Amino acid sequence: MWRLLIADDEPKIRRGLSKVLPWQELGIELVGEAENGLQALELAAERKPHILFVDICMPFVDGLEFIERLQQTLENSIVIVISGHDEFRYAQQAVKLHVFEYMLKPVVKSKLESVVRKAIGELELARDKEQKMEWMDQQLKTNSVSIRDAFLLKWLEGIAAVEEIHSQTAFLQLGWEGDVGMIAFKVIQNVESGKSMRVWDRDLLEFALKNITEDLLAADRAVGRVVLNNKKGHIIVMGCINNYTDWLMLGQKIQDKMETLLEKTIIVEQQSAESIEELPTLYRSLMKELGSKGSLSPIVILTKKFIDRNYYMPTLTLGDVASGVQVSPTYLSKQLKRELGLSFIDYLTEVRIRKAIQLMCDPMFKVYEIAEKVGYSSQHYFSSAFKKVTGTSPIVYKKGIRS
Repeated sequence: MWRLLIADDEPKIRRGLSKVLPWQELGIELVGEAENGLQALELAAERKPHILFVDICMPFVDGLEFIERLQQTLENSIVIVISGHDEFRYAQQAVKLHVFEYMLKPVVKSKLESVVRKAIGELELARDKEQKMEWMDQQLKTNSVSIRDAFLLKWLEGIAAVEEIHSQTAFLQLGWEGDVGMIAFKVIQNVESGKSMRVWDRDLLEFALKNITEDLLAADRAVGRVVLNNKKGHIIVMGCINNYTDWLMLGQKIQDKMETLLEKTIIVEQQSAESIEELPTLYRSLMKELGSKGSLSPIVILTKKFIDRNYYMPTLTLGDVASGVQVSPTYLSKQLKRELGLSFIDYLTEVRIRKAIQLMCDPMFKVYEIAEKVGYSSQHYFSSAFKKVTGTSPIVYKKGIRS
């Protein structure tokens, strides 16, 4: 039902207007009558009428002031002025206040009914428009994750224009400012990590991986992180980096959770950048690295995983790794050389230096602390290994990052 309020200082006029038309048949309920502008404002605030009959001359607050003040609280209500004044200045002011109709007393019943029906038509149009907007808003909220993911994948694949990036990330409320990072995960189907040997449907497996990742991030209250399934067998985590140590541990944490719950071998790559514009470059790099990893033999895949988990141990040896993956040291050494083109020591050094470079992005760490974290008990030995791999000393490299 549409609600009607009548505001007029003459009781006879109010009675006449309240009975002039079959309000119920028109779908209208009379919710109040006011004898002055102040009372009309109070009733309007309380009963939220859709249609108001308003006289110009009323005590305390006249009709025109009432309309002006009413529009601050009831923006979508329809005001029909019914006045005994035919002065042009009143009509002119009413037009400025966007009054729906200006009628002179005494009103003609047929004319009033025509105006009221027209008002109802306007209200119905406004209601339909509002309902459509609410529906569209609900659809947007319901599908916002799909919309977001479609845009991000388009962007990472290099299809989206650069100028779209900031506007879309702002619209999608991703809040990415400053350093950002990306982690990519992939299941290696032919390398089991559990005893169940369960065969997974690919879509179901990727769905499970995404859910595990989202649940872990939610439990950690990780803000500004997005989890994507790129439909190519990879789960991608991307977003802002608030703490480099936590960020570096995140990839391992998610990988452990995936492998524990799914009993599958998961390979992971993780990189960071100084701005969101670099994320597509990171994405291409991570996809290339995962592709290279995934093409290796099961033994070398497991070896790389073992080293990635234990590189920080200063005493880590080829024998330790061989024992961990249950092969002989000699066989493992030959496989590493054949598939990676590196000896065990060379590969371990490469991993340690790569991890050290990631830690150097955090200004809180001193060089000697980084050396200890990546498995070097001597800063001198670390500096020598770092220069051999990168061509420069860790101190110079770290200063270059800061500048």
